[in-house]
Amino acid sequence: MRNYTKIKSNSGLVSFGNTGARLGDPRATYANIVNALTEFRKQNKNWEKPDQKLFGKILGEYQIFDIKTDNKVSSDKDVRLKTAFLSDLGFTTNERLVTNVGQELIDNAQTIKTNEFEISKESYTYLKQFLKYQENHFEIFPLLSLFYACLEFDNELPVDFVTYVWAGSQTENELIKNIATYKKRSDYRETVYKSILNSNNTNLARNNISNYFSTLKFDDKQELKELLYAILPHGKGDSFKDKTISLFYDIHNFWVNKNEWNESKKRSYIQDKLKSRYKDISSKKPSYYLESLFSTTSLNNSSDWKNIISFFENTSLINSKNEASFVLNFHILYMFIKKLSVCEEYRDLNTRHLKLLDIFIFEYDSIKLDLVFWYLFKSVKDKLLKVKPLSKKEYSLKLEATHQSIGDIYSFLKINITNLSENIATDFPEVKNLGLQNFAIKKKEERLLNLVNEVFTKENIITIFENIYPRNDKKVRELIKSWYLDYEATIPALFEFLLGISFYWLSQEQVKISDILNQGLDANLLPKTHATGGQADVIIHYKRRDYLIEATLSENDGQRKMEAEPVPRHLAKHILEANPNSLALFVAGQLDPNNLVVLRNYKFSPWYNSDGSNVESMDILPLSVSNIIYLLRENMEFKELETSFETILNSETKDGFQWYKNEVNTTFANGN
Repeated sequence: MRNYTKIKSNSGLVSFGNTGARLGDPRATYANIVNALTEFRKQNKNWEKPDQKLFGKILGEYQIFDIKTDNKVSSDKDVRLKTAFLSDLGFTTNERLVTNVGQELIDNAQTIKTNEFEISKESYTYLKQFLKYQENHFEIFPLLSLFYACLEFDNELPVDFVTYVWAGSQTENELIKNIATYKKRSDYRETVYKSILNSNNTNLARNNISNYFSTLKFDDKQELKELLYAILPHGKGDSFKDKTISLFYDIHNFWVNKNEWNESKKRSYIQDKLKSRYKDISSKKPSYYLESLFSTTSLNNSSDWKNIISFFENTSLINSKNEASFVLNFHILYMFIKKLSVCEEYRDLNTRHLKLLDIFIFEYDSIKLDLVFWYLFKSVKDKLLKVKPLSKKEYSLKLEATHQSIGDIYSFLKINITNLSENIATDFPEVKNLGLQNFAIKKKEERLLNLVNEVFTKENIITIFENIYPRNDKKVRELIKSWYLDYEATIPALFEFLLGISFYWLSQEQVKISDILNQGLDANLLPKTHATGGQADVIIHYKRRDYLIEATLSENDGQRKMEAEPVPRHLAKHILEANPNSLALFVAGQLDPNNLVVLRNYKFSPWYNSDGSNVESMDILPLSVSNIIYLLRENMEFKELETSFETILNSETKDGFQWYKNEVNTTFANGN
């Protein structure tokens, strides 16, 4: 038995997140887990398997995760997987004790307030932790290297580059070379292939193969199997490599006979022996395998077989000069396809987590830095790849420590607002008069207005509302993806957001689009989470009146339990503290009769505040989703709409259910 240097199966890629915990909305989930851990640790001092299983039950009770107890993966291991990245980001220790940074996340997740860069405090916490995050075996910091790549591509960073090239660039030299290679042809496959050719793993394989052929022959099958086990890494062990080795021999048979077989024989051999073998070479989908070997995505009777065979025979593998070269080229092919597959697997994981920072704007085929951060990182570009990873102990201490600003993490990121504003002013002189934060808000408003006019048109909102109740969440997400991009937060959060935009359309574009920004949006200007409980979901200012929009998709008695208290409380608070001339629009998929009775009561009864103050009377107008659709279709003058509101609200009918049924709904419904 030869002593080969076995190639390790680790992906060698940036992995923001954990493949064992793919979250639809990590922003909401992580804060909830950390909060649950805080409460759990008050009574449970240990983190052994029984404790982990118990916490799994708690995650289920909190409706955060449904941790199964009858899966192949034990519940304690599942809990460790689901909480691992919280530890990786420093929100907890390895023993899942919540750190000071974890407490900072809990606190900041409760507010939608923004900082001077116009990103939320919660997103700023994520930004600070991701800046510190270092990947095993990487000599550069993933987030800093991503900033560098954005700058190199003039803030039009191709998504394919991020997915397949940046994610595997472990050193400064490797990243710079990969950028140069990609820029020549914008071909991520060529870039990845060249990186495989020049990798340490290929050198290891070359040395192992040389060692083998120094005394052994290709026909020494058992010994060759040991060599292939060493140079074809697989995360699940050697037994999973046997199918790959079988494919290796089948392709080798073609190589041996390529000069003897005619075209018909070659075609039948490819169809019978090689066509559907993509899973045997660690490919997640057929295209990686088929395109690499045959320059096509399908093989059938109508395919151009002459070109397919010609391409196959001109690949490095079938063009191998000898058997040692064949083995090496098979290793390279295997590693290439494996790399593409794993990169694809990590794409969604990395994207979802990068969105937590709210500094990246994701488009269909590119990623951009938000304008202010583009200028910030451009000024320190030469330092981004020079930061060296810390020792394990130093890294843990830094990761789990709280930092007030990004400048406390890296001194070169200490921000001089005046200098930053001056840099921006070279291209945008208006920043001098507006100031940095107001400039950021203005740019965000401009983008939001463009989004509303192009994506969230009146017609598109109607289409979404027709699917939002009754709940067809899948269709709603498909619609938004087809018009814009993936939407990952909750549908109730989207509902509130679209109601705010609906009011913009109902007012004939007279209200400020910036009012909708108060809800708290991500970098792509989509809602992040459900608004916190301290105020109305959306507050719209129009002339001297404020409209508070309260929304829910809950039904029946659950609606009364969830909304009968906060809706009048929010309105009363706003009347007392902000504007006496205010009314609330309460919008639901279907309105609960008892909730209607409770809300209507405050027109005729006072609200008493805990400090002794009170509001004598409040106007709360209930509307269903179908009522909103009717109003959007009617194109009623806003002055006329306000008059209708006044007339209905000042009705003498006290029974909220009868009032809605006979007056509100008959006014704002089709056919009445």
